[in-house]
This record gives sequence, structure tokens and C-alpha cells, in this order.
Amino acid sequence: MKRGLAGALLVALVLRIAALAASDRVVADVARYEKVARHLLDVSWNPYETRRLYPYPPPWAAVEAAAGWASRHGALPFAVAVKLPVIAADLLIVLLLGTAAAAGRASPLASWLYAVHPVALLVGGFHGQFDAVALCFVLLAQDALARGRRDASALALAAAIATKSFPVLLLPALATAGAATWRQALRYAALACLPVVLLLLPFVVADAAALRRELLAYSGIADFGWTGLWRGSEWLATGALPRSEARFWPAASAVSKALFLCAWAALLLAARSGRWRADAERLTLTVVLAFVSLYGLLSAQYLLWPVPLGLLRPGRYALGYAVAATTGLLGFYLFLAPGVLFDGTLGPAALAWAGRLWLLGCAATLAASLAWLVSCVRTREGSGASVDAR
Repeated sequence: MKRGLAGALLVALVLRIAALAASDRVVADVARYEKVARHLLDVSWNPYETRRLYPYPPPWAAVEAAAGWASRHGALPFAVAVKLPVIAADLLIVLLLGTAAAAGRASPLASWLYAVHPVALLVGGFHGQFDAVALCFVLLAQDALARGRRDASALALAAAIATKSFPVLLLPALATAGAATWRQALRYAALACLPVVLLLLPFVVADAAALRRELLAYSGIADFGWTGLWRGSEWLATGALPRSEARFWPAASAVSKALFLCAWAALLLAARSGRWRADAERLTLTVVLAFVSLYGLLSAQYLLWPVPLGLLRPGRYALGYAVAATTGLLGFYLFLAPGVLFDGTLGPAALAWAGRLWLLGCAATLAASLAWLVSCVRTREGSGASVDAR
């Protein structure tokens, strides 16, 4: 097992170094990171004073500033420096999946599957988005909870929430896991939330309006999900591509939030009441799949969220999702994020085909995530089947 895990780590490292070498360009989100770094180094310590550049909790700003400093001093190119924490997080995910397999909580193939997973390579190695860092902390929270270390689990979840906001959706599932009492659940929630509140406090004092505008009011991007499918269909029908920001989709944004929140509440209530028996790992995966399936304004990197959680118990639904999401991401980067995959531009005909590939992948990812979600909900704990293999 140890030799197999070492092999998976080596393969993961080699693939990500290759992706990093092939995408050493300041484009797309990496270009936004660099703009924030310049602001932090030259203008102000507050990243929320920028507009539509920093919709994340505070810690990632330190990574951007450090990468900017390294680039200015000739230590590393900016695109390389800012992606190094993402590569480190991917390697830790491989390690955590291997550890879970050794403890009997994951498939023996889980670490290898993540090491070579194209969605992880595309989102982290090429795109440079850092969702893997938050997901690494989520896996740590799950691992600590499985070992009975509730306080350590809560602090790991706090680190996940402080990296990106989305793990807060998993808080009720993890806080109430294992038939926890209300007192235990409240203690878990306090430990998971208080560090984040303390991190945000200086920015509230400095400029509460900027924090609210940039972080709390962020509602996603219509690149994937059912709104992304709607947007792509309009492009295919008319030749004009609508804007992707949430402010151009107010009705879809409101409906998305209502759909997901209703499903989220129903899942949590069913699990808590015992009408649906699901352990913490299955419930967290199901919550993430509900978000990817029902929330309409999904950025490309959101497609990574189910991957490491689903690889604990891989099966045909995880495979179908991987194929669909990879197709969608390849089309998306070629069509809407030039420079992420290669240094150059596509001709009009190739660009049109890339757009069709994105639209096909968008539809396939939505279908695959819905099928996976239904499988998770229908599978009963203790049935002997994996959560997505029925």
C-alpha cells in the first residue's frame, strides 16, 4: 500500500509539473491574481478594495502577494509561484485518499484516480484555481471526524471555509455527524466559524461595504450549470454570447439559490430525522452534487468539488461525471478562456467547434451530476453498494 501510494504521489507530481510548465502564462484567473497582488504590494493591504477581482476569504490574498513579490524579485514567474500551493494541495489530496483507503474508508484506487484525474489537472495545473486547497481541508475534516476527533475536524473545516466560502455548506452535515447532540453540534459550528469571523473582522472594520460587495454578494458565473446551458444555447441559436456575470442573470440567480437551498434543507432534515440514512462522507458528497446540479451559475472550477469526495467510493457515476466534466472544461477553456491550455488562438471554425464542445460538455455534466445525485439519495447506508455504483 505504501509503495502504491508513493507511486500515485509521484505520478501526480509529474503530471502537475508538466501542466505547470505548459501553462506558464498570466491569463484568465491568474491575471486577476496578479492584479490583486499589485494592489496589495503597491496600493493597500485590503484586497476587497479592488472591484470584481477578489471574491474569496482573506488568506488567498497572502498567496497572491507572495507570488507577486517572488516574481518581482526574480525568484519565480508569477504563474508558477501562485500555482505551487495548488499543486501541494493536490498531492495532499492524493495522500489523504490513500490514508482513507488504508483505513477502509475509500477504494484502493482512489489516490491513483485523483492523481491522473483530468478535471483536477485542468482546474489546478492549467487554470490555476485553488479549490483543491479547500477540498484538501474538507478531506482532513472528514478524516478527523472518522477518527473521533471532532474539534480537529471543526478546525480543519474552518481552514476550508477560510480558503473558499463553499465548504460552509457542509457545516451542518459534519457538525451533526455520528448522532451528535445539539451541544456537540453547536461546539463544532463555533470552532468552524469563529476563526473565519476573526479573519474577516479587520476587513469589516476597514471597509464593511467593500467586503459585502466583493465577498458576500458574489453569486457565481454562468459558465456551467443549467444557466450556462441556457447561455450556450442562446449563443448557438443567435451567434451572440450573453454575458456570464450574475448581475446579468438576476432571475436565474434567485431561482438557483431557492432550488439549492430547498434541496439542501431537505437533505439535512432527512438525514437528521433518520428518514435517509447517510454517513458524513456520503452526505457531504450529496450536498456538493445538489449544488452542482441545481445551482445555475457555476464557474468552471466548481466542477472539481465532487471529484475527491466522490473518489472515496468510485463507480460508474463518478466515471460518467469525469468524462462529461472533462469534455465541458476542454471546450470552455478553448472557447472562453484562451491561453489557459496553450499559447495561441483558434481560428473562427475551430473556435465554433470549441463552443459546441463546451455546450455539449455543459449539458453532459448537468445530466451526469443529476444522475449521480439521484444515486446518492437512493442508496441506503449499509446496503453493501457504493454510493454511485448501483
